[in-house]
Amino acid sequence: MSQPPDPASQRPADDAGTDLGISTGNDLAHPTPALPGPDSATTPDAETMARLCLGLAVRRTSNLVTRHYNAHLAETGLEVTQFSLLAGIASGKPASLGDLAGLLSIDRSTLTRNLRPLQAAGLIDLHAAQGRRQLPTLTEKGETVLRAASSAWLRAQTALVDTLGPEDTAAVRASLKRLRDAARRPGVP
Repeated sequence: MSQPPDPASQRPADDAGTDLGISTGNDLAHPTPALPGPDSATTPDAETMARLCLGLAVRRTSNLVTRHYNAHLAETGLEVTQFSLLAGIASGKPASLGDLAGLLSIDRSTLTRNLRPLQAAGLIDLHAAQGRRQLPTLTEKGETVLRAASSAWLRAQTALVDTLGPEDTAAVRASLKRLRDAARRPGVP
């Protein structure tokens, strides 16, 4: 079995962030300039907005991390989003599609769209549950694919955790949780 490609070798040349003036992690040495308030007639320039935008920073990081996991999972025919769906279903926690969408922090229409290929491949079934709810379950084939993919996922996970180390891994998880919590705050669209 061949080794998955090294995701770092697939990194675009502009990954240092210079293409958009995005910080590369030396923010402590360079204080963040304050953005003008909503009543200000001055709007920050595009470079400043790109450098400070949490949404862009998370998206760029997500794209790189997704490529890392997908490179490891390629041998199983799954992508990390599909693996996450199968693992979420296998956890037994979701009692409905709505619960699964909540568990994965995605909207219901995205979930439905992402479940179709898994159902077409014979990896999941949808069963009627209480009321009008549907309950996704893994088929025997889905369980087999998930077991195989779990080994590939573990290699991808271990590679990242080993690179970061335990303290940075814990810090990343804690920071991402705080960011998710902030984004879920009442009044945040």
